[in-house]
Amino acid sequence: MTNLRLCVGRRAETPYYLNCACTYISSVEELCYLIALNPFMITQEFMQRELVDWIDYECELPELASLLRPLFERGSRLGEFINIILDYVNYCDEDERKIVDETLRSNSGLNQLERKKRQADYLLKNEKLEAAIEEYEVLLGLLPDVDSELKIDIYHNMGYAYARLFMFDVAAKFLRRSYEMSKDPEVRLQFLLAMRMYLSDAKYLNFIAEHYELKEASLELEKRMDSILGQFEGSQENLRLNALNIYKDEGNVASYYEEIDRVIADMKNEYLNQVAQ
Repeated sequence: MTNLRLCVGRRAETPYYLNCACTYISSVEELCYLIALNPFMITQEFMQRELVDWIDYECELPELASLLRPLFERGSRLGEFINIILDYVNYCDEDERKIVDETLRSNSGLNQLERKKRQADYLLKNEKLEAAIEEYEVLLGLLPDVDSELKIDIYHNMGYAYARLFMFDVAAKFLRRSYEMSKDPEVRLQFLLAMRMYLSDAKYLNFIAEHYELKEASLELEKRMDSILGQFEGSQENLRLNALNIYKDEGNVASYYEEIDRVIADMKNEYLNQVAQ
């Protein structure tokens, strides 16, 4: 069991809200997990007296808290704060520690806008879509007009986030902005896909007819969609869905719910395997 770890302290009755990750944690192990998994999200705001108090009283780790409190008086750097926590909990192996240390050093050379961009990207990666969109909107308000490289990426990521929220009309607007600035053919396809998802077939065809320069891209999109559909039709997931429909149509209620239970169990196992990695 390579993923076995010894726990330190206790599980907190009152979780601590970690602003940089937009999530609650209930133990120092969860804190270390977030540090090791995404060290680029750690900024100076991470170093809070409230976090130390929570470690002291909620996790019942006064010894660790006593090591951290003097750092505020000495004006110590964030890296020292993080290393004391990781050393005490003994969470990371040598390779993981190197990654954390190198990332913290690289973060120190970023300006405020670049750090906020990394924070927003972290939220997007972890499916905290609304929080990511809010961070990107703040960034757009701070960026000068000439800073186009960051804007290209922000517009694209906002389009992706809105698409994940099934708000394809808004997604299309941001993806279009990203494409118009970057001229990236893949972003053009993503823009067209968002358009196709929210427009009716007739309106989408009219849109392509009015924008003849997008005709070749629209044909490529249809080709890719047909390929994906073909792969899905032969997939195990589609076979199981068809079996469910057959059971339901035949009135075989027992088999119908039995197969649903199997699908749910498989999804749970897949999730647990991902978490364990």
